[in-house]
Amino acid sequence: SIRIDLSFLIILAFFVASDYNPRLGIQYALLWAPVLFISILVHELAHAAAIGLFGYGSSDIVLGGMGGVTINQRRARPWHDMIISAAGPLSSFALWWAFAWITMHSRFVQNDPMFAVFVPMLSRANLWWGIFNLLPINPLDGGHTVRNFLRTFLTERTAFIIAVWISIVVGVIIVVFGFITRWIFLALLIAWFTWMNWQQWQHFRERGVPGD
Repeated sequence: SIRIDLSFLIILAFFVASDYNPRLGIQYALLWAPVLFISILVHELAHAAAIGLFGYGSSDIVLGGMGGVTINQRRARPWHDMIISAAGPLSSFALWWAFAWITMHSRFVQNDPMFAVFVPMLSRANLWWGIFNLLPINPLDGGHTVRNFLRTFLTERTAFIIAVWISIVVGVIIVVFGFITRWIFLALLIAWFTWMNWQQWQHFRERGVPGD
């Protein structure tokens, strides 16, 4: 199933409002609605496809304010989970390459006023969406990929400790970078993720049980 949460509509409105230019008109900013919908949906469908290919059944996809989530109750092998996590960013990079190629080689796209803006925007959005999701910070796909890779040859406990500290250290570096370069939204979002990982570490210290 595919569901759209109210928070997804809020993030769409945020992108449209942020990119609105009175001189160009609202129509250019509104292109963010299909760009985000297509990019995030394909990303989550890639996760669901990998889950299905490994035989873990169907999934529920929810598009929300932080992007999306693919829900599936499974007890998968670590290397299966690693590939499932990586499938989303790989699909984003595939869309980036495909639409970049179309932009350069399709005369129809180059000559059509709407597609000449929409297709390159869709390409760039998927490039950055893929890079963002590959950051080794839980709960991003990169964070899950790192932890599941470590689980293939380490214990759950050791894999969690290494992965959570990678998340914290990398998160702090990106937060500092975000504030220095004035990417405030990125800095705040990664700061929230970093705080979540710190909370998981504190929970682990108190109870000795790795977080999800």
